[in-house]
Amino acid sequence: MRTIDVSNLEDLLPEGWEENAETLNALLNGKTAEQRRAIFKASPIWQDLLLVLKGLSNNKCWYSEAQEVMSDMDVDHFRPKNEAKNIDSNGKSIIRDGYWWLAYDWRNYRLSSIYSNRFRKDKHTEEDKSYGKGSFFPLRDGCNAATCLAELDDEVIYLLDPINPNDPDLLFFSEDGKAIPSVEEEDEPWNFSRAKISIDVYHLNHTPLIDARLVVWNLCQRKINQIKQINQKQLRTAGDNARIEIIKEELREMASKSSEFSAVALACIEKNKIRMAA
Repeated sequence: MRTIDVSNLEDLLPEGWEENAETLNALLNGKTAEQRRAIFKASPIWQDLLLVLKGLSNNKCWYSEAQEVMSDMDVDHFRPKNEAKNIDSNGKSIIRDGYWWLAYDWRNYRLSSIYSNRFRKDKHTEEDKSYGKGSFFPLRDGCNAATCLAELDDEVIYLLDPINPNDPDLLFFSEDGKAIPSVEEEDEPWNFSRAKISIDVYHLNHTPLIDARLVVWNLCQRKINQIKQINQKQLRTAGDNARIEIIKEELREMASKSSEFSAVALACIEKNKIRMAA
């Protein structure tokens, strides 16, 4: 996960989209949950922003950093529109009213792969468990769910949000391609819990994702090993120095936000303590 800058998203909206959204949002007031569902089904205008959202991440899922080539992407309502599910400290499922009043608010949209947004099993393992966000949106115990825009800042949410600059840094990656929390539980229990839950909810350890990350990690590691070998030389030539600069430039490209699984490359560079200019 890398931070997605949505500061100019409003300027990229199609002509007339906001006016249409305001009209539809006004229709939702005073309606039953069933009536609202009918409006959503008839007017899913968030899908009109799919290409705009893709453009902000170079076609990458905002949660997994995977580029979906052979399957569709979803425009995910970060705060679910129909219902919001949680699980209390006793493991009991809690279902509350969704954030229907954010259904046509572009600030609530995130670009998501199907495997991050919808319930899916990992067909590459024998585990009989489904992962994916669905309508799951947990809040910290004792926190009241927002019922209007003015109350959103009072929510203490579990899920990492790619548009929050502080959240992507809570994810790290191991040498075997798995997503892991970047902090230790004893040091930062709340942030550790947020990262751990988000890894499951966004299905970030789906087997094909792990395999793809492993390819990036191994390539990055090979380049870093070349740098280490050159640095160990007693007498370096101008050619050695030039080779290091070329390799570092390749690493910078792998770690750039536009590259697939760039956070994995960053994790590999950080773990190896390679000094590089940003």
